[in-house]
Amino acid sequence: MDTALFCTLLRNLLHLNVTLLSDPEADLAAYEEKYCYDPRLQAVHTKDGLLPVVRAMEERCIYGVRDELGVCAYLFSVDGERFLLGPSVKTDFDEEKIERILIEQHIPAAYLSSLRLYYSAFPTLSTDQVRSTVMACVRSFGHMGEDYRYIRLRGDTDALPMLSLSHEEALDYSAVYARYDLENRFLRTIETGDTEHVLITYDRMSAQGLSQKRYVNAVYQDPGVSLSMVRALARKAAERGGASVVQINEITQRTVQKILSSPGMNDQNRLTRAMLVELSEAVRQHRLRAGNYSLPIQNTLEFLALNYSQELRLHDLASRAALSEAYLSKSFKKEVGMSITQYIANLRCTQAAQMLRDSSYPISEISSYVGYIDNNYFVKVFKKQYGMTPTEYRSSKIRCEPG
Repeated sequence: MDTALFCTLLRNLLHLNVTLLSDPEADLAAYEEKYCYDPRLQAVHTKDGLLPVVRAMEERCIYGVRDELGVCAYLFSVDGERFLLGPSVKTDFDEEKIERILIEQHIPAAYLSSLRLYYSAFPTLSTDQVRSTVMACVRSFGHMGEDYRYIRLRGDTDALPMLSLSHEEALDYSAVYARYDLENRFLRTIETGDTEHVLITYDRMSAQGLSQKRYVNAVYQDPGVSLSMVRALARKAAERGGASVVQINEITQRTVQKILSSPGMNDQNRLTRAMLVELSEAVRQHRLRAGNYSLPIQNTLEFLALNYSQELRLHDLASRAALSEAYLSKSFKKEVGMSITQYIANLRCTQAAQMLRDSSYPISEISSYVGYIDNNYFVKVFKKQYGMTPTEYRSSKIRCEPG
């Protein structure tokens, strides 16, 4: 069997990583290094977790593993060659479930955004999709017989349509200029956070492309190319508008993940439109938050929003802002209206209050999750912010604002 062709076929049909385990120890070590986010949460995606499965594998079986986060991988063998498919996921990111896992493992809240990005990097596939595709590929290489048995353990691409250029008609370059003008209008709506008009300009841009000859605006004719172009343009516009690159990446990556599991053009168009609105809204929210803040303070606020549950030192914040500690402290208080320490306490207590209202987690676990290892100190800070202890706040069920 041509293993290289077999791997390529699987990879392109499933949009999934395919590893030929010719040297299991080395190949699994490389897999763990590349795809295992945290061995504490994903023992089944480590070399030590997968190696026993590889060594015990039988022919005509597909072995599935799934970690606590919901990330899956599949192993099977053909003609003595062993293959590993994955990672993939089966459902959308379950924020409540992942939050619960982080709390139980005493992992800070700052990892939630990182895990969201990690999770959305993988295609969404059901076990049946993987199994049927593997069987189709195996049979394509002459291996007939019964379907492979599935055992769960507690882990040639179609070319894009060729664009034909008619030499019988003169190319109207005015259409190209018109297209770029519409693109620039479209990008400005994202860059300025104009959520009201972003879809209007997008529809105009798409309609102009469809009304022209195919070779003039072919980018909008092929769904795959069109989406890639629009996504690249939109994310750069959102970045220029000041939105967090972490948030931009999460929005676009999540959209691609959903599109890969949505074969219908209507679904793909709907997801693309939702992505454009979300990117525009991210810019709009940034502008509302940023106000008249200077760039160093804007960057500091963004960093604190993403990392408030971590240990934060003034020296590190000042280094990131390329300012002295004294100047950063003075500028922050002048522009934001409170000290950096007060701002961090506000972020932590706001998250803690939401969890006190909406969950039954023990207060000590909430304290650790938002960044306070000392529960007694957390109670003191929270009472200063809300005028009552966390226990009293949970009992009152009043949605108070920090004082």
